[in-house]
Amino acid sequence: ALELSIPTLTMTREDYLQGVQAIRAHTPDAIVVVAFGLILRRDLLDMPPFGCINVHASLLPRHRGVSPIQAAILAGDAVTGCTTMRIDEGVDTGNMLLRAETPISDDDNAGTLTARLAELGAGLLVKTLDGVFDGSLKEIVQDHAAATHTKKIRKRHGLIDWSQDAPSLARRIRAMTPWPSAYTFLRGRRVQVDAAVACDAPAGTTPGTVISTDPLRVACGEGALEIHTLRPEGRRAMTPAEFRAGNALETGDVFTQLTPDA
Repeated sequence: ALELSIPTLTMTREDYLQGVQAIRAHTPDAIVVVAFGLILRRDLLDMPPFGCINVHASLLPRHRGVSPIQAAILAGDAVTGCTTMRIDEGVDTGNMLLRAETPISDDDNAGTLTARLAELGAGLLVKTLDGVFDGSLKEIVQDHAAATHTKKIRKRHGLIDWSQDAPSLARRIRAMTPWPSAYTFLRGRRVQVDAAVACDAPAGTTPGTVISTDPLRVACGEGALEIHTLRPEGRRAMTPAEFRAGNALETGDVFTQLTPDA
């Protein structure tokens, strides 16, 4: 926006009314909201003649709320997408306008999926505005009974609980990458795990135990994680072989779960 000399302003809860006044001065035909942290009040909802439109990164009514991309990966969804909708006073509860889908691959993490959905949502927004302005779009009421809801992602959600099953942990690592990142501890030092896949493991192994160093496999509550990329605290991302070159790591070592960050 700055490069294109488009006027910008920052709107917070504390200066909401000043923000409304600044927006009113532009006499907008429509207002578009994308990943905006505030709930619009009636003063904004009633302002533009063509209404307020939201681009949401899920196939509503699934994954309403602030973390739909991470939620889709955590849930193991095969498909996600973007939905444009009329904004009402609820949280992602308004009537839907258009939807577009994209598959979620086993290689997708929150970063790659966010980038793809950004492009998908931008194109969908243009089509939506065209349809709103010429009156060709029909609004679709959401099935509120089918809705699922997401919560804000915090740093502690990246902590790896090795007692969980391997497929769930592999999805968590993907969902927490690149932020807040998935992490564990080895000899009291934090280790970030950037990429891993689920694999089989001998039954009865204590979760968190290294059962193989080449490839690097760590036992979970069920199955194991084969770690492909990790990084010691304050270091760059590296392969397990690079990690072993600078860090003692042997079969039988245990990754632990310490007190998570706030």
